[in-house]
Amino acid sequence: MKIKTAHIDLINATSEVSLNELRLQKVLEELHLHQAELEMQNDELRIANEKLELQQLKFSGIYDLAPIGYYILNKEGLVSEVNNAGILLLETGKGNVIGNRLQSFVAPEYRDVYHVFFRELINSGKKQSRQLKMLSRKGREFYVQMEGILVAAVRSLSIQCDIAVIDITERVEAEKVLAKTKERLELALEASSSGTWELELDTMKFYLDEFNYQTCAIPGGRFDGRYQTFIGLIHPDDRLDVDHQFRVALNNQQSIDLVCRFDNQSGNTRFASIRGHVIIEPGHPNRFVGIMMDITAKKDLEQEAIRIKQEQQRNIALATIHAEENERSRISEALHDGVSQLLYGIRIKLGTVLDSGSPVEEMRDVYKLLDMAVLETRNISFELAPAILNDFGLRATVEEMARRLTTPKMLIKTRLTRLNERMALPVESNIFRILQELVNNAMKHSEANLITIEVKKNKRVELSVSDNGKGFKIVKPEDIASGSGLSSIRNRLSLYNGSIDIDSKPGIGTLIKVTLEIRPE
Repeated sequence: MKIKTAHIDLINATSEVSLNELRLQKVLEELHLHQAELEMQNDELRIANEKLELQQLKFSGIYDLAPIGYYILNKEGLVSEVNNAGILLLETGKGNVIGNRLQSFVAPEYRDVYHVFFRELINSGKKQSRQLKMLSRKGREFYVQMEGILVAAVRSLSIQCDIAVIDITERVEAEKVLAKTKERLELALEASSSGTWELELDTMKFYLDEFNYQTCAIPGGRFDGRYQTFIGLIHPDDRLDVDHQFRVALNNQQSIDLVCRFDNQSGNTRFASIRGHVIIEPGHPNRFVGIMMDITAKKDLEQEAIRIKQEQQRNIALATIHAEENERSRISEALHDGVSQLLYGIRIKLGTVLDSGSPVEEMRDVYKLLDMAVLETRNISFELAPAILNDFGLRATVEEMARRLTTPKMLIKTRLTRLNERMALPVESNIFRILQELVNNAMKHSEANLITIEVKKNKRVELSVSDNGKGFKIVKPEDIASGSGLSSIRNRLSLYNGSIDIDSKPGIGTLIKVTLEIRPE
């Protein structure tokens, strides 16, 4: 019985050992399974870590090599990180940026703007944007577009602000230049009584600015912005031509430059100059733009200038006729008082020759009178058109004039320099007439016994006629010129851009200088 019981206990013990082994084997199998799972998770973590490191490297490369400045700020505004572009903008080292306030690099006049920007960035948590002016460590001023966003706290990480800074100095300077140019254009348009216009080619809408309504007599109440309405506002005599020029310019894409008239509500006619050209831009409708300028005052001045010119031409014609009549009267007087009287005397002498007891003596008197008539005729011919001027030039003609006009009571001297080379015959003729007029005036009015003629030819021709006569007091030179018969001299001087200067003193004499600009032939 005991043996049986022991056998049973042995069997039970053996069964219990087998059960424990099974349990242990199962535990080992579970441990192996957990180990495999841990190894798989470890591999996944390693791969994720490698990917994270790769992404961090990529982000670091993008961050450092980005073309714009990036700054990471804490909630106190201190810079905790900055990329290469941000360092280059501030023109300093990284150690001088990190740990400092970004506000210290903002221009003093913009620090209030930066303070509002940073405060709203912290309080609102929304993206903020401002335009600021900053100062580099070397003192360079530059304008930036500053964009910022708040990064919320994650577990143990404190909040931070990511700031992007874009250098927009060139754009700001260009905008300033554009604003100044626009201001100058507006001032120029206002000063020149001009306005701008624009015609949309697709819709034929015609736009005018306020200057056109104010200066070019465009009635605002009658204009509805249509091209045909604009054409209808033009003076009827100019309407068809303006419309034709516009359409030709549009069809050929050419510029336009025309002048037309507008009639305002009060019935006054205004002249306008219209200029423009076609602008073609991709993505935009084709336009015809230009300026319209009020040129009424200019037209009035041109009409006045034409009137003055016509009046001057009329005065010149009258002066020419008057001079011709005076010349004819002088010739008539010279012939009547000189040659005619001599011929009449010759006729009387010839009538008494046959009845005279000494015909030879009478004939001698006739010959004397004939010689005087010939001499008088030559003098008149010399005054009208001296043949010696054409044949021998200005020097010989001036010397001959001095010889002819010299009398026992009045001596005429000449001082002629560099006149061996001939000038053009019209030039020499005008110089001779000027000298002749000056000498005649001196003979008539000066009561002098000495007259000196000087002619010098260099790059210019300088003339002077002086006398030792009674002289006169100069009040107004222009009155002297007209009152002394010198207006014809001024007319001749105008042909050669000449000038005349008169110097006279009572009891001493008069000196008149004339200068002419002679162009080489």
